[in-house]
Amino acid sequence: MSQLELSDIFNVDREGKPTIKIVLFGPPMSGKTSMLTVFNALRRMENPKTIVSSLTKIQDDSGRTVFFDQGVFQTPPFRGKTFDRLRYHLWTVPGEERHKVQRDIVMKGVDAVLLFLNFENVAKGQNETIIAEAKETIGEKFGTKIPVVAYINKSDLPAEDRLDKREIIQLLIDEGAIQDDKAANLVMTGSCLNARNDLVELLTSPKREEYFDDNNMLKIDQRPDSVWLIVRPIQKLTQLAVEQRLEYVQGM
Repeated sequence: MSQLELSDIFNVDREGKPTIKIVLFGPPMSGKTSMLTVFNALRRMENPKTIVSSLTKIQDDSGRTVFFDQGVFQTPPFRGKTFDRLRYHLWTVPGEERHKVQRDIVMKGVDAVLLFLNFENVAKGQNETIIAEAKETIGEKFGTKIPVVAYINKSDLPAEDRLDKREIIQLLIDEGAIQDDKAANLVMTGSCLNARNDLVELLTSPKREEYFDDNNMLKIDQRPDSVWLIVRPIQKLTQLAVEQRLEYVQGM
């Protein structure tokens, strides 16, 4: 078989760029928009060689985010092979029940799903509902041919105000989103609020020269830990999607 390229295993857009479609699927008020806001900040702050495309935000009449289309980060290497840039289409829709039809439409043609869950105690039922809905919408490909990673937001909350992570992991296992032996790599936690605040602190720091290069771009090795924590789920989903596609194509 000839050398594979990303365009051989992913759809290409009008510019001929290989594109991965990732849907952030989560309950209302879980922080999906905050996560994408951090990505947009990185797009503006970091070296353009590591970033592709631009951000489009569409809201419904209530002001809730309906759609994001954004390219973020150059594709990391997989199994020793370095790919060209992969354009990311990151989609999200409001988690309210009245937007279920929109969620069903957005999930068509999805390459990977980020279950964006909420650590708040009051969100237990909403988390359960959204995981079950994602499984129902995707069907038998859920967690297999369409990889799933879970991100639990609001880890900055006091312990007494947070759900038990172990119970969330067990729910994900029971619903078939992840396998129990892979939970450590597929269930991640973080705080979009902390990530946003840490980026603001860098921008206003009196020691900017430590964080930004001569072109006033944020050095990638200076990303705050809080930012890495919300970048990791997207990178992991990309890895899983590429590996799954490679295995399928190479097995033909």
